[in-house]
Amino acid sequence: MIDICNNCSNRSIFVQKERKSEFRLKNMRNVNINEVKVDNCLIQGHQYRCDWLYEIMCQQVSEVYYVELKGKDLRHALAQILETVNFCEQRFAHRDCKRVACIVLSAYPQENSAIQNKKRELKRKKIELRTSTSKLEIVI
Repeated sequence: MIDICNNCSNRSIFVQKERKSEFRLKNMRNVNINEVKVDNCLIQGHQYRCDWLYEIMCQQVSEVYYVELKGKDLRHALAQILETVNFCEQRFAHRDCKRVACIVLSAYPQENSAIQNKKRELKRKKIELRTSTSKLEIVI
């Protein structure tokens, strides 16, 4: 479990908003969830990083949701998620749990080879990708 830049609780809903993008995590199982601010807290400096991550706790970390709230640059959002995954793999026990990349865009861009390459990299790392425009809701 990450123990810096965090808030651990079993509240029923977690919400993050940025401009026109919104992410919601509904905690229907009433488990402990560790909410971690990644951007300019867990990871600082010029390195790419996502905005938030959520560790789902069932005695130990069982699932991790990497969250990026973005305008319409999907390629950049995917790069930020991948950099955060690499950072966390080196420091925390995230490799052996279910991992989900959650990207909320204000508009969905046209796919190109750079985006497809980033998606393949996520797949190689066994990370599920969920994208949505405006609002993404995950229920656990």
